[in-house]
Amino acid sequence: MSENLQVGIYRLKNEIVEIDKKNLPKKQTVDITYLTKLFREKKYKSQIVQPNLSDIFEIHLFFKRTPSKIRWKDFISKIADSNQDILKHKGTNNENYILLLRNIKSDIVYATTGGFGHTALQSVAESDFGIEILSRIVKAEDKTLRSTKEKNLTGGILGEVKFFRNEYNLNENESFGNFYQELHSSLNRKLLIKIFGFSQQEIDSECLCVAKNSFSIKKSISFNQLISIIERCENLIDTVDPIVEINAVKKLNKTEKVLISKLEKKISKSILEKYQNKQSEISIELCHKDFDKYLHADTCFLKYKLNNKELGKEFEKPLQNIQTILDDIKSHDSNLSKDRLNTLISRAHIECKTNDGDLLTSDLLSNHFYTEIYHQNKSYFLADKEWYEIKDSFTKKLNEQCQSFINDNRFNKALEKWNYSLEKENDFNAKHIGKQNFLVFDKITPENIEACDILHWDSSNIYLIHVKAGFDNSMRDLSHQIHIAARRIKEDSKDGYSFLTKMYNSLKNTKGKSTYMLNAKNQLNKITEKEFIHLFKKRKLIFVLAVLDTATTKRDFKNIKKYDSNIAKFSLHELVKNMRSLAIDFRITEISK
Repeated sequence: MSENLQVGIYRLKNEIVEIDKKNLPKKQTVDITYLTKLFREKKYKSQIVQPNLSDIFEIHLFFKRTPSKIRWKDFISKIADSNQDILKHKGTNNENYILLLRNIKSDIVYATTGGFGHTALQSVAESDFGIEILSRIVKAEDKTLRSTKEKNLTGGILGEVKFFRNEYNLNENESFGNFYQELHSSLNRKLLIKIFGFSQQEIDSECLCVAKNSFSIKKSISFNQLISIIERCENLIDTVDPIVEINAVKKLNKTEKVLISKLEKKISKSILEKYQNKQSEISIELCHKDFDKYLHADTCFLKYKLNNKELGKEFEKPLQNIQTILDDIKSHDSNLSKDRLNTLISRAHIECKTNDGDLLTSDLLSNHFYTEIYHQNKSYFLADKEWYEIKDSFTKKLNEQCQSFINDNRFNKALEKWNYSLEKENDFNAKHIGKQNFLVFDKITPENIEACDILHWDSSNIYLIHVKAGFDNSMRDLSHQIHIAARRIKEDSKDGYSFLTKMYNSLKNTKGKSTYMLNAKNQLNKITEKEFIHLFKKRKLIFVLAVLDTATTKRDFKNIKKYDSNIAKFSLHELVKNMRSLAIDFRITEISK
């Protein structure tokens, strides 16, 4: 058998923070003593190694053998004769190793593993060691990418694995709001020889490397080569600056549970403030990870337990703000303590269904949270149950791209002013009823889709205007709504304009008795269904986002940096991209107070 092996190299953290028995954070040095104890708790046994393996590294080896039942044996026992070889052995053994290499001079510990040994390193391994190595040896324009595993921070896709027919570079695969969890990249012969010390005879072509929380070259190497590569990787990290920034956001992992705990405490504090009708700096929006299903739901069921009673409420549309839920809780008990409220919120559940009773989404309320928090001069956001830290370079790039879009895509038609302290959104929209070339469709949602709040047209264009108070976290849901509406209306021309017909008739036949509904309905006395559909047939379709800034400080879209919410900017950027993919024009404007 060969003495060479393909291995991944992990770099271990110098220090981690753990929660002690008193539930307080405690710094813990990650040294050989700590690691030996950690592995012993995971049933690994220390192994004696040969002497004088290295003058540079102190070597430690750990081994675990775990018996396991072969799960398919019982199934096969009903098929094969009882005397057959396939049934003789009911179990097998999984063998795992962890090899630690401590640099005697730098005191940094590296590791390689076999079997399931890597699972024992989850709490102590650096999360992006391999990616840090790759960032120092490839350029953004180098066509080296073979495949990637990516996490998506925006949009409806949570993550994706890509395989490229031809080699791509990082620029070509750039997708704003994504970050790489794993990259497979080709390394040419010169890099393999110069940087990693292989000889000309060992390398006859390029090799793949795998960069994630570990770094590996897809080539079998000897133990001596392993030591040499670790040395060279350490030298790269210490002496070479990254050539390219591969990831601009960082996912917080389980080892950062103290930081995560602090962020979650800020959420709990904000929820209590909102429950007590106090001002809160944090906006907590609600949306399921399957946002398309969630926003298309006909009914939304909130379920929670209070004072030993199972309570709940049915809503006619998806819940989008936690205040709606807190108001319902207050209607039953307005004097809950912080701890009781936290317990209730942590156990509450949301289900969304169609009118036919088909379940669309179902999850804990807390897993619907979408928010952004500033903590110790850094920005963190919670999306689809995961916490992320936004790097400064990411924020800078986000500001630049949003500013560029805003500068080039202003909607310059005049809308009415909005006295936000006295008027609700519906009051503002209603001001446009009766104006020439305006129709108001606020609260009209055929197929559970709101095409627009305000419709406006001129001789060339028809504008579907969506009105929004506050450029904040709730922009995420509005962006999804605009995208869904744009997609449906673009398809409508192929469907005999059935949606626009429903939109017209939903308002024409409304049973609403409010002043707004009566006035909105009367708008259609001056335009027939056929004339309404004809408005769309001969004009360019343009969607418009009209935003009222609700902040107390004076600012405007001429300087997007003044707006704190990166989630809002994320959402705008994602919406711009989605509208371009639909080939639908999209504009933005600010509403005057």
